[in-house]
Amino acid sequence: MSDNISDSLIEYELLVSRAFIYGPFTLVVYDYLLTIDDEIDRFWRHGGFFTFGTALFILNRYMTLLGTVPIVAEFTLTTTNPMNFQVRVLCSDLHQYHQYFAVASQLLVAVMLVTRTYALYQRNNKVLAFMVFVTVAALAFSLVMLLTGPDDTSTLSDHLKALHCPVVTGQATNIGTGAAWSGMLAFDIMIFALTVYKALRCGSRAGLFAVLLRDGSIYFAVMIVCNVGNIASYLVGGPLLSGFLTTVTNVLSSILISRLMLNLRDPAIRHRTSRHSGPLTTTRGDLSAPENSSGSRTGELTEDIALDTVWVTSNWREGEDLEYSEDAYAVR
Repeated sequence: MSDNISDSLIEYELLVSRAFIYGPFTLVVYDYLLTIDDEIDRFWRHGGFFTFGTALFILNRYMTLLGTVPIVAEFTLTTTNPMNFQVRVLCSDLHQYHQYFAVASQLLVAVMLVTRTYALYQRNNKVLAFMVFVTVAALAFSLVMLLTGPDDTSTLSDHLKALHCPVVTGQATNIGTGAAWSGMLAFDIMIFALTVYKALRCGSRAGLFAVLLRDGSIYFAVMIVCNVGNIASYLVGGPLLSGFLTTVTNVLSSILISRLMLNLRDPAIRHRTSRHSGPLTTTRGDLSAPENSSGSRTGELTEDIALDTVWVTSNWREGEDLEYSEDAYAVR
C-alpha cells in the first residue's frame, strides 16, 4: 500500500495531519488565554504554590503549552530535498521528541488522576495500591512496545521516506505504537470505573464532591473516545496518518484536567456551606475517645492534608460533602 500511494494522496494526508497538529495547538493557546485570569486569581494570588496539587497543575499547564511547539515544527518542516541534511536530522530528533513527550504528558496526567481518585476515596491505601499497580503495568507495557518495536521503514517507498517531516512509519511500527496506547486506555477505564462506583455509592451530592464526579465523568468520556480513535488511527492510518490524533488526545487531556483543577478552586464552590464547621481533617490518635463540646475527640491529633486542593478525611462518611481550604499541609 505504501509503494502505491499517489502524490495527490500524500499531499492530502499531509494537509490532514497538519490540521490535527495546528488545531490542538491553537486550542491550547486559546484555552490558556481564556483561563489565565482564573489561574492568577485561584493559584498565584492565594499562595500555596509549592503544594503538590498546585505544582502538578502548573507543570501540566505549561508543559503542554510550550511542549507542543516542537511538534508544530515537526509537521511544518516537510521537504523532499535529499540534500537538506540538517532538516533530515532535525526531523528525526523531533519525531523522537514527539514520542517521549506524549508518554511524559500522559504520565503526568495519570499522576494527577491517581491523586484525585485517592482523595475521592478518602486516602484509601488499598485503592491507591491498586491504581499504582495498574499505572506501572500500563506504563511498562507501553514503553516495551515503543522501545522494542521493529524498524520497518525499509518497506516504504523512497518517495515517502524523502518527506522527512513528519517521519513516516510502517505498518508493523504503527501496530506496536497503537498497542502502547492501549495501556493508557486501560488506565482511563480503571479510573472511570472507580469514579462511577463512587458516584453510585454516594448518590447525588452538591458542592465539591459533585464537581469531582461531574468533571471526572466528562473527562473520562472524552478521553476514552480519543484514545480509541487514536489507537484506530495507528491501525488503519497508514504511513502518514498513523497517530494523527495523538496531539489531540494529549492536548484535550491536559486542558480537561486543568479545567478540573480550576473548578476545584472556583470561589462559588470554595465558599459553599458545609455540614462541618471547619475544613475536613484526617485524624490520628484515640478514635474511640468521647467527643468534647467542640465536636473533636479528646487527645486526638488532627492534620490537614490537601490532595489536588481537596480536603479529605479518614473518618469522612459517604454522603457528606467535601470542603475546600486554602491552607495546605497545615498541622495544628
